[in-house]
Amino acid sequence: MRDFDFSLRTALASKLPIRGNFVVMVGGSSTGKTRSLYEAVYELVPDWRLIQPAEAAELLKWRNSPPRETVFWLDELHQYLGGHPSLTSECVRALVRHGNLVVGTLWPDQYARWTAGREDVHVLVKGAFVVPVPDSLNSAERAKAEEVGRQDSRIRDALKSDEVGMTQVLAGGPRLVMCWEQPTNAYVKAMITVAADAHRLGVQSPLNGALLASAMFGYLRPRYRVPPTQYWLTQALPHATDPLYGDVSPLFPVDDGRAGTLAGYTIADYLAQHVRSKRRTEPIPHEAWDAFATMLRRPEDLRRLALGASARLRYRYTEVALSRLVAEFGDGRAAAELVDLLVRQDRLAEAQQVLTERVGAHPEDRLAVKKLSLLQELRSRVDQVRPRQTPAEVAEILADGGVCDGLRQEAAAGDAMAADRLVEILLERGCLSELRGRAEQGDLRSAEALADLYAGWGDVEQLRARAGAGDRAAELRLAKLERDADRSAGAEYEIDALRKAVDEGDPEAPGKLCSLLFDLRDETNLLAELDAGTAGAAERLLGLYTAQEHPSLIRLRAFGLTADGQLFTP
Repeated sequence: MRDFDFSLRTALASKLPIRGNFVVMVGGSSTGKTRSLYEAVYELVPDWRLIQPAEAAELLKWRNSPPRETVFWLDELHQYLGGHPSLTSECVRALVRHGNLVVGTLWPDQYARWTAGREDVHVLVKGAFVVPVPDSLNSAERAKAEEVGRQDSRIRDALKSDEVGMTQVLAGGPRLVMCWEQPTNAYVKAMITVAADAHRLGVQSPLNGALLASAMFGYLRPRYRVPPTQYWLTQALPHATDPLYGDVSPLFPVDDGRAGTLAGYTIADYLAQHVRSKRRTEPIPHEAWDAFATMLRRPEDLRRLALGASARLRYRYTEVALSRLVAEFGDGRAAAELVDLLVRQDRLAEAQQVLTERVGAHPEDRLAVKKLSLLQELRSRVDQVRPRQTPAEVAEILADGGVCDGLRQEAAAGDAMAADRLVEILLERGCLSELRGRAEQGDLRSAEALADLYAGWGDVEQLRARAGAGDRAAELRLAKLERDADRSAGAEYEIDALRKAVDEGDPEAPGKLCSLLFDLRDETNLLAELDAGTAGAAERLLGLYTAQEHPSLIRLRAFGLTADGQLFTP
């Protein structure tokens, strides 16, 4: 037993038999979370029934008529969170109140993600009794392991590893990594990488052979693409699914809920975690994006795919995923997001058609009704200004669905709150020229925002020029900047530390990292974080391009990038 096992058993048994508990093990892959949880549950309640639901909807059915003396096993808890429907705090409370145990596991970055917000799903995870599982043994645990190792050669050999912990070695982690880093052939590596990139984008469904073969094209060199795709599968699957030490394999088959069926293949967690760290900022090939967007079947996967594509400015694939969510699953939120994308691209008639069909089929959808009304007003506004404004000016109106355009009109009419909100948005988006123009017209809030922007960049010359012209905000920020040491001196260390924090799941790290890169005007690293899908990277990159009046800004903001990072041309 490890030191956390006592806390685990205490958490599970503390309220029994009157009430149950909601317990979550948080630790990296192959650290012993699932095994320890199983052993503790089996020891405490060996005669209880165990239910392992396939998805949240199955679990929610028990909410109104909970059983008793049942363990609800939610290994890989993230699979039950954030979907449609998602596991709710009300459901878990009902199950626990009737004396049941709800148990699950999460990686540290997943736990950080699902405790970072205020929605019900975040409240749910925050309310769990958390048992942390360290990646490595402490000194007392290692001493116990060495004692056991005198009689067990497997433990003895595992303790010799310098690169990974004992539990990872026993779980076959290093051998899994070897299958990807030194594969039997190119097809094996391509197939494993497809599965790892799918996992990186949040796809949780097993991947069938047809999807794997379609996506593999983008990972193979030209000479390996010549044979038929069936040959690729016959060369890859036997090796990718071959059990290794401890009966683990890089990919493992998953049924579709019926005996004798194969839904597809899922990558081993440890290997997915390793490949993700190695490919963190690598672009995902077009063929993989296309296969995921057109061939995934579960709406939860399509939604996560749409989010991942948008975070990387790959709007081409966002549109495909959202369109399928609307057409195949009647997803109202996806319809609203698809409309926002179409509006940015000046495809107003298509956007109106999406909303008209949505309202016709679901007149109770208040969001769709409201957006349809606002879109009609926006179309009227654009039709008025289009003849006398440049395409760039029209694109600026459409960039946020007319929000800033409306605020400008309200501010011009004397609405102080609208003026303040407009300046906040302009600062966030890096609209340097407009802030400068408003500041020169005497708007103090714009002058302060402009000074903040220059101070963030460390642009002493611009601050000095504005301070010399009597700008008090610039004068104050210049004085502070000159007192501080050169922030770029330790920037590299700070970037590395924040990247590590992002990978470890610190919920505040992505915003801090992207803001730092924006302040440093570090386009290269912002593009790297964009390919990593880091939250906030897309907005900060667009903000930087806006401030620089980058010639590609309008097209990038509307249509995004191709899979390999080039400007997309529709």
